[in-house]
Amino acid sequence: MSKHKIGILGTGSYLPEAVLTNQQLEKMVATTSEWIVERSGIHERRIAAPDEDSASMGLIAARQALEAAGIAPEQLSYIVMGTNTPAHFFPATAIRVQDELGMSGKIAAFDVQAGCSGFNYALYVAERLVAPEGKYALVIGSDVCSRFTDWTNRATCLLFGDGAGAVVIGPSHRNRIVTSFIASSLNKKLYCETEYNAEVSPFLPLPTHTKKHYLHMDGPDIFKFAVNAVRESIPRILEMAGLEREDLDYLIIHQGNYRILEAGARFAKVPMEKVFSNIHKYGNPSAASVPIALHEAQAEGKIKDGDRVMLISFGAGATWAAALLQWGEKKQ
Repeated sequence: MSKHKIGILGTGSYLPEAVLTNQQLEKMVATTSEWIVERSGIHERRIAAPDEDSASMGLIAARQALEAAGIAPEQLSYIVMGTNTPAHFFPATAIRVQDELGMSGKIAAFDVQAGCSGFNYALYVAERLVAPEGKYALVIGSDVCSRFTDWTNRATCLLFGDGAGAVVIGPSHRNRIVTSFIASSLNKKLYCETEYNAEVSPFLPLPTHTKKHYLHMDGPDIFKFAVNAVRESIPRILEMAGLEREDLDYLIIHQGNYRILEAGARFAKVPMEKVFSNIHKYGNPSAASVPIALHEAQAEGKIKDGDRVMLISFGAGATWAAALLQWGEKKQ
């Protein structure tokens, strides 16, 4: 069966209204705004409202992406969502979005859990689902990291924020997905335990879960992993596409830390103006980071027709992934 060329037809994003600034964090933990900015580049982050979750935020981003693509929900065949912070273990968050779009029982919807690489993983899977028959898919990254963060722990609470991003993909020679990969290797330096484990049993005393089930991170180790993931991803994708570093026009890297973005720019040999950054506004919104950045980069005109754009992510697991896009029409 022939494989259709798949492109990104529309993008969307959603950020909660509530802003948590560094100055506010100074009143919550032992830190200063200057220290946060120096270590991460973050000035503020968004926090989901009590009635918002991964599904409700993802739905808003999804509707925006569908409108931008000119695709009706009825034209979709799949919804694939990257999320690490579902409100329910089941049903899947993607199925809740499916229901809100009026597509229950008509298409397939499922979640992918891959840390901050969740959107790249979901995009990788969705492209391979739709390419054989030229179908359409909605790909979402959405996370409410604030619900899984210990706001007394300076090592983690400074970094994370909430948000959602989405794309619609389908047969097209515009904004074409040239190639992509996903990878993983066990790394327990960034983790979040579930309370549903061996300790929770009617045959054991009920333990206290208040602290244990927040996310935990070894910052220096994860920083090294992230830089190495970017350094590995760039040549790997370029080799897969038969290109050189000089052929790369724009980088969209997971917004984990501004210093990681700088390291990626140095390794790719591109100036920082060719590396998108919104970490100062949103912090690290996990699986939502890359699709939000892609949406804003194209909306602001930072990606030009003909640009070769690389999407790189890395996250807990450990996971890492990348995709190369040919923006605009395919070069002949």
